[in-house]
Amino acid sequence: MPSTLEIEGYYFDTQELKNAYHLVPVPSTTEETDYSEAALRGVLRYFADWGPAREERLNNAAVETIETLTAAEKRSLYQTLVRRLSKNLNDQYSFSVEPADLERFFEHISADPVPESFATFLLQSVRQTSQRIHEYRQELLEEGPEETKSFFEAIRRLPGPYLTAKANQYEGDDKINGVRFRALQSIKSQSGLTIDELVTFIDEENESHEKNIAQGYTPFTTVGQLYYDYYKPRLNTYLQTLSDFFLEQSGALESTQHIVNHSEPRHKLDDFAWLAIFPATHESQTEAYQLYLGFHGDRLSYGLHVGDEKRGGEWKQQRDLERVTEEDVTAGDVLSKFESVLESYHTLNGITEPNRPERPPIADVVERQLDIAKQVVFYGPPGTSKTFEAKRFADWWVNERTEGEPTQSQVRSVTFHPSFSYEDFIEGLTADATDSGSVSYRVEDGVLKKIAENASDALRATEDGESPPPFVLIIDEINRGNLAQILGEVITLLEADKRDSFETELAHSGETFTIPSNLYVIGTMNTADQSIALVDTALRRRFRFIDFPPNMELVFGEYDTENTEPRSAVTERSDAVQPRERLLGASVLAVRTLNERILEAPQLGKGKQLGHTHLLGHDSAQELSDAWRYDILPQLEEYYFGQFDRLRDELLRETGDRLVDWDTERIRSFDVHDLYSALCDLAGIDDPVPLPRSVAAESDGGTTETVQQDAEDPWAAGERTPDTFRQRLPSTLNDESAAQIDRVLDVGEEVGWLDAGRGENNASVMVKSDDVDPGVGIIKIDQKGEIGFRWNWLHDRDENPLTREFIERAGHVFDDIDGYEHNWNPDAGDDGSFTEPTLAIDELTEEEVTALERGLRSFVEEARVFRDE
Repeated sequence: MPSTLEIEGYYFDTQELKNAYHLVPVPSTTEETDYSEAALRGVLRYFADWGPAREERLNNAAVETIETLTAAEKRSLYQTLVRRLSKNLNDQYSFSVEPADLERFFEHISADPVPESFATFLLQSVRQTSQRIHEYRQELLEEGPEETKSFFEAIRRLPGPYLTAKANQYEGDDKINGVRFRALQSIKSQSGLTIDELVTFIDEENESHEKNIAQGYTPFTTVGQLYYDYYKPRLNTYLQTLSDFFLEQSGALESTQHIVNHSEPRHKLDDFAWLAIFPATHESQTEAYQLYLGFHGDRLSYGLHVGDEKRGGEWKQQRDLERVTEEDVTAGDVLSKFESVLESYHTLNGITEPNRPERPPIADVVERQLDIAKQVVFYGPPGTSKTFEAKRFADWWVNERTEGEPTQSQVRSVTFHPSFSYEDFIEGLTADATDSGSVSYRVEDGVLKKIAENASDALRATEDGESPPPFVLIIDEINRGNLAQILGEVITLLEADKRDSFETELAHSGETFTIPSNLYVIGTMNTADQSIALVDTALRRRFRFIDFPPNMELVFGEYDTENTEPRSAVTERSDAVQPRERLLGASVLAVRTLNERILEAPQLGKGKQLGHTHLLGHDSAQELSDAWRYDILPQLEEYYFGQFDRLRDELLRETGDRLVDWDTERIRSFDVHDLYSALCDLAGIDDPVPLPRSVAAESDGGTTETVQQDAEDPWAAGERTPDTFRQRLPSTLNDESAAQIDRVLDVGEEVGWLDAGRGENNASVMVKSDDVDPGVGIIKIDQKGEIGFRWNWLHDRDENPLTREFIERAGHVFDDIDGYEHNWNPDAGDDGSFTEPTLAIDELTEEEVTALERGLRSFVEEARVFRDE
């Protein structure tokens, strides 16, 4: 029987608290904390049925009240609750409980997912609710009508604020709610309510309506909501938490959940509630095979169930349910059943097991350093797979060290930059406008605080003798942020011997914060930005450093080629060797030569060598050429701060003027043949096999695309300029499309300049602007009239201040063009990327061509203003 205690406007079920405290052991690893908002939310979610928030709206949960409290008010409330509830456990139930004991208990049960023992408490509590409702219903059916029933008495004992709110809800209503109002008045009266009175109320209300308003209702379901609505928010929390627990722990892949409480779906009280786990690809659990848990008045049923729409033929033979009447069923029993039917659940629903991540080659080294220091930095030149390997290791490690399936929250990534702050990383204040026009402030958790809380939850949920699952935070470009500013008072907590034992009070929320022992940090650092010798001392002391040098031996292993060695790819005279393979071989040899020279060059050194990833993932010789034109050579130019004479003399002396125009100090629009010959000379290859003159854009299969041009075509003759590009257009486009491309090119010269491409057969130009980025084009236009946007080349480059957020906002100037979009996909590539649309000029209307012209002008102007600011 519930027992209620009121504390500062909150009404607690102390019987439930007693049961939970008795059933849930608190591991010795659980730390005592002076205050935790998660623990405050836990005590209110799981044990408070009433709070001030419910006076505003009955369906609110008691915990919602604290959303309006300040950090200091929350802390004070928590300390009061702990003190009063521990005293109640001592006085009413003769438990020996100190406030510190209860604090550890609340910390433990506020984990996500909850500990298994607490899930058992929730399961048994919901089951007891079903049993109690069943007994009340039977009593109304079986005993004489003259008595005041215990069900009515249970309603009468509910707290006064709830009964008042319920009466206010029904006052003035008719039909069933009118009956409920009269029944509630009688229940609250000294004489109480009898079945005869309730039946009379129903009959009298019926007489005032043409239709039978009580059809489908019994005396029990008529007043059932008066009883159940008091407990409903807490019981919904119990069902949802149980469903989350089983979804997390069962190993069900690609799945979601559905819960139904004791009054759903028809708002009539019943002794039956249930939850189901089913594939996320299905719109409803009725269409799927389910992991099912049902609470009945006289039993539990759990296991593999069959959705209504799957019940055809021999469906009962597919169902595999346990039906248990014993009182001592645990969450572990249900989990064991779910695990035994999991293979059938996946098979019947057509869910395939994902491939587990492979053990990366660096696993042993990184694992040892993380076990000792808790955090490492992968350092090396750009393009050496640091971020890729950090993510690959983290995915493998959490799979390896987590019992069951790891959660998505176990690996998170963030990128530091000069404006990244404490508010982004730990916590900050966010302003919200209220309905009255004033401003309220709330604390918004940063990346570190979120993952630390997740890791702490998992640590608290770990039973004695078990290893907690690891959580990994990847900090890309860790050396680009101001660590003292970003970490603030938290920096000391990173040290391995401070984990779990040292804590600090956060600046904005006033919460106590610690970094748990199962949270690990992997940073990445480009040594082109900063030598490792210049790393902040605070970072150096707390991290282990693992070197990631360029590894050109990896390159050929990533391609399907005839040769496995770059020199033979360049010198072997065989028709089986495709142009891409030859250019790849020349590129590897040239990068090796450049890296040797970079090592010896003054003011450069190994931290500025070229990484191997510059040469990976290219499907054609043209793509490799683009990598040199728009990636490698601009990086070398940046190293020399525009000192082209030094760039030529120290690194590129053999290339002549094929790649760089040394007079104008600009990288040329070279073609594949010029690049190949220059790289072979740079690498000292005396006898390279020349590329066939017909090569343009080699595909995966090694085929080439060639376009036959007029013999007098100046572009084909090697004169590749914006003017010769315009001259070629009439031979590749109809008159209207050629004229429209000319208009776009005119706008390009208006806002910046045109940079001609180097493809012999597919001529192209880029529209560039110093206000955007002198090295990367905004759009690329080719002779076929295709217009490609270059958002992924533009954002987050050191050569311009344009951020992803700027491009997301400014790129909308092109939205009036059908087929244009620039959505950000965080899951694409290592760090996410934009969708980059390609428009066909012959598919654009006159209005859309005008919108393209207007958009180019607007985008460049916005970029100029953004740069100036």
